[in-house]
Amino acid sequence: MIKNTAFARFIRTTAFLLVLIFVLITASYMLAPKDNTLQSGMNNPNAKGFFSEKKNTIDISVIGNSDAYSGFSPMELWNNYGYTSYVSAEGLQAVSQSYAMLKNVLTCQSPKIVMLEADGMFTKENITKTFVNIFYAYSGSAFSVFQYHDRWKSVKPAEMLKEPNYTSHCVSKGQMLSNTVKGYNGGEYMRKTDSEAKIPESSIKSFDAFVKLCNNNDITLILFTLPSQNSWNYRKHNAVQRLADENGIDFIDLNIDRETFGFDWKTDTRDKGNHLNTRGARKTTLYLGEYLKNNYALTDRRGDENYKSWDEDYKIYKSKAEI
Repeated sequence: MIKNTAFARFIRTTAFLLVLIFVLITASYMLAPKDNTLQSGMNNPNAKGFFSEKKNTIDISVIGNSDAYSGFSPMELWNNYGYTSYVSAEGLQAVSQSYAMLKNVLTCQSPKIVMLEADGMFTKENITKTFVNIFYAYSGSAFSVFQYHDRWKSVKPAEMLKEPNYTSHCVSKGQMLSNTVKGYNGGEYMRKTDSEAKIPESSIKSFDAFVKLCNNNDITLILFTLPSQNSWNYRKHNAVQRLADENGIDFIDLNIDRETFGFDWKTDTRDKGNHLNTRGARKTTLYLGEYLKNNYALTDRRGDENYKSWDEDYKIYKSKAEI
């Protein structure tokens, strides 16, 4: 019989923690979505369609907020350059969530380049939420019970022990297609200045972790921003440019020199200047594609039988995108 000593208390505490961890891991497996569909309980299934792509076929992972899923077109990049990409973006995605998204991507894909939309740098997030997002990312699915605890109300017993089988297929590869045209008629929002906007400390800490994750996986990180007249300005540009320079990272700001790729606020936005429509996304993507072609060694996979499905997806995309 173990006496009530410090050692005995240590043994009891350790045993309790081990049992608790076992219960949490078991519950996490049972409640976690086994498919990447909305019906299965997966949040933002279009952003997580990379789970359904053939393993290690995505060469460019685009991560960020709604600017990214509105203004980057993987299908245009495919048709014009033959590069495979996927947009894993969510509305108001903070950098800690971007980090968690990249961790998910790396479970099944090995991107050579990650493009992070820098507008998310300015999404304010309290330090507790940042820690929670980073913890979820590090633990993977082991403690996903905290994210999916509400699923006990709807999950069926037959689902609980199933192996994951991801079936949701997004032909636009994460892009939100909108042919709506609502132009921006205001003045120039990119007025040059030497002052800088302040990047929240939580974003800096999450970005440091994001950079480390890329470096550890031999991934080239590129920062970029897409045209958005009401969420971007020159002060933000200066802050991100300094951060990029300090880390030796390329930064492409498409809010500057927009005439170089024929951008027009009257025709290329769906909501009066906040987000791009399919026409605007095509212009920005072709500009970025040329930049990638001239600066990075990426493989043109057009004509490769292993990527034939991309041609079929492009046909469907083309029938939906009015460009």
